[in-house]
Amino acid sequence: METTSTEAAQIVDLLQEGLSQRVVARRLHISQSCVSKAYKCFQETSGFIPRPRSGRRRCTLERDDRFIVSTSLRNRHLHGVDVQQELRDIRGVAASERTLCRRLKLANLTPKRPPTGSKLTVAHRQTLLQFARTHLDWEVEQ
Repeated sequence: METTSTEAAQIVDLLQEGLSQRVVARRLHISQSCVSKAYKCFQETSGFIPRPRSGRRRCTLERDDRFIVSTSLRNRHLHGVDVQQELRDIRGVAASERTLCRRLKLANLTPKRPPTGSKLTVAHRQTLLQFARTHLDWEVEQ
């Protein structure tokens, strides 16, 4: 599990107070190996900035990800293509629609579809309730 710089700072503070790695792990709800790795990294670099990693770089920065999330929150019914176009026009970043969906999923935002059809009136609700009450004891054979 990846630890953020604030979590790493908390880990180092708690360890320097004299707590064991297991106690720190339980307190922060992370594994003991994460505590060990974060403290080892702090001892080697004397800081909390994560080291560069191998692998393909992301096409969007954290700032772009925040833009995607805020744009989607402003209008929950925007399609991915519309958010993609705004990202390209305003931020100058070319990202696929699939990338946008992944970024929104990381932010726990799921697609919303607007309700269709007319709203139920009071008369509709009364009719439905009356139907349900009259057919409450019906069997499958009826």
